[in-house]
This record gives sequence, C-alpha cells and structure tokens, in this order.
Amino acid sequence: MMIRQDPLRDLMTAHMPAKVQGAVGAALCALFLLAALAACSAMEGAAVIALTGAVCVGMLLYGAWSTMKDEPVITLLCAALLCMLAVGAHLSMLEIRPGYMTKVLTPMLDDMWNYELVTAAAWEEGAWSGVHLFIMALVSRLENFPQMTALKLLELVCQCGAALAVLQLAKLRGAKPFGAAAAMMACVLAPTMLLNTGCWMQMDALFAMLTLWGLYLLLEDHPLAGCMLWGLALGTKLQSAFLFPLLIVMFMNRKVSLRHILALAAVYVVSQIAFVMDGQGVLPIFTRYAQQLEAVRTGDVGLSDHAPGVFGLMIVASVREFSGMGLYFGIACMLLVVFALLMRRYDKQSMLLAALLLAMGLPLILPQMNERSLYLAGLLAFALAGSPQGIAAAIVLELISLCSYMKGIFNMDILPIQVLSLMAIAAAVVVALELVKRLKQTEAADGSEA
Repeated sequence: MMIRQDPLRDLMTAHMPAKVQGAVGAALCALFLLAALAACSAMEGAAVIALTGAVCVGMLLYGAWSTMKDEPVITLLCAALLCMLAVGAHLSMLEIRPGYMTKVLTPMLDDMWNYELVTAAAWEEGAWSGVHLFIMALVSRLENFPQMTALKLLELVCQCGAALAVLQLAKLRGAKPFGAAAAMMACVLAPTMLLNTGCWMQMDALFAMLTLWGLYLLLEDHPLAGCMLWGLALGTKLQSAFLFPLLIVMFMNRKVSLRHILALAAVYVVSQIAFVMDGQGVLPIFTRYAQQLEAVRTGDVGLSDHAPGVFGLMIVASVREFSGMGLYFGIACMLLVVFALLMRRYDKQSMLLAALLLAMGLPLILPQMNERSLYLAGLLAFALAGSPQGIAAAIVLELISLCSYMKGIFNMDILPIQVLSLMAIAAAVVVALELVKRLKQTEAADGSEA
C-alpha cells in the first residue's frame, strides 16, 4: 500500500536548525512589529510602542525556543504565537487609565517637572524608594511621549525579564523544556500579571525581575552579581527583603562572603544617592522605608488592605494592638526556615522552595500588607509548579491574588477575605511540607552515597 506524502505535515513535524530558528524568530518579530504599528497607529508614540512590543516578543521567543530547541516546528510556532498573544494582551491595556495614575502619579510627575532632575529624584513627599523616584524623575521629563504609556512599557519589559528569570529558575530545579516554557508563559499571561502591569504601575515587575535574577545568580554560584542585583532590588521595593534570610544560609555554607553582602549594601546606598546629592544628608538613605511603614501605620488602613493572611481572619484588627505581634511572629517564622536549611543538607530545589515559602508566608503574617503582597510569590510558584502540589499552590496563589486585585481595583468581592486567608495559609502549609519532604530526601540521598 502506497503512503501519500503530506509536505505540510512533514514540515510541521520537522526539526528546525539553530540558524533557521534565528532567522524565523527575527521574521516573526518583524511581523509583530508591523502588526503592532497598524493596531496602534491611532495612539501617540505608536512606533515606540510597536518597537517595545517586538523587543518583548523577541525576549520571550528567545527564552521559549532556546529551551525547546529540539521540539518540532509546530511546537515552536505555537510557542511563538503564545509569546505574541501575551505581549499583545499587555499592549491592549496601554490606554487604560487607572485611578492611581490620575490621583497620585500625574500630580507627582507634574510637580517633578518643575524641579531639577536631582531634586525630583530625591522627592520627599510619600517616602518613595530611590530607584522608583529616579525612574519617575526621568519620566517627568517626557514632553512628546505619554508618561503613562512610558511607565506601562517599562513594566512590560520588566515583566518579560522576570518571566525569563522564572524560566531559568524552573530549569534550575530540573523542569523539562515544556514545563519551563509553560512557567515563563504563565508569568506574562496570568490575569494578575496583566492587571498588575496595566493597572497598578508601582514597579512590581522591576523589583521582581531584579530579585529573581539575583536569586538565580546566587544559586548558580555568582554571589557578587546576585548580591548586587538584590541591592538594586532593595532600592526599588522593600518586599525584595523577603528572600534576604537565604543570605544567612549561604553565608554559613560559604556560598556568600562578607564582601558580597557589603556589595549589596553599597549598591543599595548608590541607588538612593539622590537624597545626598540633593542636600538631605545620609539619614534618608537608611530611614526611607521606615518612613513608608510609619505612613502606612498612621494612615487610614488596618493590618491588611485587601490582603489575605492571619489578620484577614480577624473581624476587628487594630494596628496598635497586633502589629508588633505580627512583626515578631514573622521574624520567628523566617528564622525557622533558616534553621531548617542549616540543620539539613539542602540542594537548589530546597532553596527555591524556601524562597517561595518566605515570599508567600511572610506577607500572610506581617502587618500592613496590600493586594500585591503575593506578587513575587506568584512568580516563584510558577517556577516550582512541577508537581501536583506545586501546580495546586500556583493556582491557589493566582486565584487569591486575582480576588484581591478585583477588590482593590474594582471594589468587587469575589470571595470573602476570611476564605482567601484560609486558602493562602493552607497553600503556605503545603509548601512548608514540601520543603520538609525535600530536605529529608536530600539528606537521605547524601547518607546513602556516603
């Protein structure tokens, strides 16, 4: 019996050489550029928008195709379409003007424009971090390009950078090519990631990108570069410090030295140097985040602002009565994670599980958390979604964050805060049990080899 040949099927099931992949990828990015130019033709700065979108597609495409380079053509093309869809979804939200932009950022940018760049970068109102202020000061100088669009495009590039870091972390834990690429896609396609970039505009993607790449470099034995990125992340947002307890473990195991930690501190100081240049002295460099916490404490908020956690289970929660308890409890839980890692032999996957536990557990315990407090945990959960428990934790975290976002952005209650809090605590317990299990397996494997 003669078998009919099908050239199209043969082409789709063939394997693409590396050079051909590069040429096809460049062609797909150019195609996306033309499509974005046509779709955004009525928007101000359409060329910059389209070019930025094409660069982001290229970033995601490189990550996906370099990971799945041995897959057939049809798989690579599907991955390319997903990359284009993800970037296109983000670009479609550029014209959404959130209330935060109107009420907070626009007046701030207008005021900054009246001052010199250094003075604007050392803005005293609001206790903003140094890196955030420097970016806002630069954006305030834009006259021929929409400032809101510039901020959203920056967030998009950082979101793609964070997704590439998640891809590398997933590969570090031993994920298969498809699983690693799927984790990367989830970081740009998940509803919370779209809403965060399109509506919040608070540099969450920037601090997460720096934190995740720093974690990857530290685990890959590049302590200086990793610590420097963590110093820059700390200069962007205080939440990056959730992972800093891992430095204690690495220091005690000679993976990180004192000079690396000093480099972290030096980069943080340099990122806040505008305060000194503006004549405010050295003190604001070290008290900026204390001012933020004090502003939150004395503001019109409770122990949690639409954020799930132990305080979400309280009908009445007073900052004055319970904030100290939350802080001490958070420090105790952090030290328990450090103690567990020091007492047992650990591998890279154990460190990733510990990072996820810190990123999702501390916001559930510490006071004055907001809707975006689980943002970093969500990204790490995608990187570790390689088992049924990991996938379940990632889905639960995404659902919890989405419900919190809907409350914070649209004032829409999807699930009661008590239910969300119980779900978040249960997910943290699952991750903690996974960490204990992994530590026992690692020690048993080392014992059998000995």
